[in-house]
Amino acid sequence: MNDNFAPALVCVLVHEGGKDDDPRDPGGRTAYGIIQRRYTQYRKAKGLPARDVWLITPDEREEIYRTYYWDVCRAADLPAGLDYCVFDACVNSGDGQAAKWLQRALNDVRAKSGQGAIAVDGRIGDGTVQAANAIDDVDAVIAALSDRRLAMLQNLKTWKYYGKGWGRRVAEVKKLSQAIARGSVAAPTPAGWVTAPQAPMTTSPKAMLSDAKPLPSPDKGTIAAAVGGASSAVSTTTTALQSAQGIHPTIDAALHVLIILGILATLAGAAWAAWANRRAKQMADALDLTAPAPAAAVNDNAEPDHPAAAPGEAA
Repeated sequence: MNDNFAPALVCVLVHEGGKDDDPRDPGGRTAYGIIQRRYTQYRKAKGLPARDVWLITPDEREEIYRTYYWDVCRAADLPAGLDYCVFDACVNSGDGQAAKWLQRALNDVRAKSGQGAIAVDGRIGDGTVQAANAIDDVDAVIAALSDRRLAMLQNLKTWKYYGKGWGRRVAEVKKLSQAIARGSVAAPTPAGWVTAPQAPMTTSPKAMLSDAKPLPSPDKGTIAAAVGGASSAVSTTTTALQSAQGIHPTIDAALHVLIILGILATLAGAAWAAWANRRAKQMADALDLTAPAPAAAVNDNAEPDHPAAAPGEAA
């Protein structure tokens, strides 16, 4: 759906906002969703001198979005609605992450009908495109992709700063993408696309995997260390008092209390380990840190014939 680029860009720009230089934003200095590093790369490829991204022209902005994002994520080859959904994810979190979300969403839907998985390799090639166009329920793929996208964002350290805006963006992109997929919004009419976002966002920081929260470990962390230290101290004190058992009721009572504390500390440690393991698995799934796809799954992902973003790189 190559005709959808113009209206899709209109919606992306509504969510991306204007100029920004938030030190907490991993994208750094940004103008209309284009980061300084990407603009410098683009100008260098054109044989032009580097300059401040805040001076970017509308034509440069459009060419960057088409060349480095729309084309790289093969949006023109995807079904209507899904093209915009993937494009927006690519702009906000990088082409590699957008590709993984699409591939895993396709696998979620394929599994329901007993179909095998395609490879989750972070590159949208012919295999991924074919799988996307073979799906009858594009609505379901958009929903699964949006759910996975939101799950990753919620596990970023920057969620506490930008979570409200990100959550709203994902919800609005999902709603509009599904409307397009169902045909209730007639793309490529820009006016139909920009009715979903409630209002222009002032900024939309990049949501990158590099900002993920660390996975909890059953062997590390303040709570685990405290539990382990308490258990060790109780065990040492209990051993020291055992030789005095029977000498005085107070010592016996203290010994019983220490034994109970030791049991509680051990149980607390076990509970922490169980929680940490469970939480680590949930986060690994949300952050796409799970095991790679089976060797039998092939995507035939050839390199595109145009400048591409580095894997996982955002606008």
